[in-house]
Amino acid sequence: MSEVDIKDLRVGEVHESMIGKPALVNEDAQLKDAVEALTHNMISRKVYVVDGAGKLKGVITIETLLRQVGYRVGVRETGMISFFKFLSGIFKENVAEFMDKPVTVTDRHKILDALRMMVEHHLNDLPIIDDEDRIVGELHSLEILNHTKNIFNE
Repeated sequence: MSEVDIKDLRVGEVHESMIGKPALVNEDAQLKDAVEALTHNMISRKVYVVDGAGKLKGVITIETLLRQVGYRVGVRETGMISFFKFLSGIFKENVAEFMDKPVTVTDRHKILDALRMMVEHHLNDLPIIDDEDRIVGELHSLEILNHTKNIFNE
């Protein structure tokens, strides 16, 4: 197999070699469903929220889930701000209330563009969507590193 120049490599070429599927929940799911989706998918570091047609609506990071666990079991710092954050989140259970807008790529994006997005947004992975905004996979940072490790020998 000949080596492809990183400048010519596209997300779809890396994505084809991926094992596993991203963690998904429906937009009417509860936080416990998001935690379950992550614990059953040991590859993803985030849960993607989709609508009934499979269109990507948002993302919930493992950090957000851990923060909610921290508030609920009392490991977060005490004080008025933490108390108000706890109160504002305690009655929320739907994933839609905790999701953020995702940064996405398609199979046609160049790997260098995906890498730039990851660096700029401090992300380890990116959801891959199709032309109808349905999630078709997840580009992991390890996949990029695997295809770029030879640059450290130059």
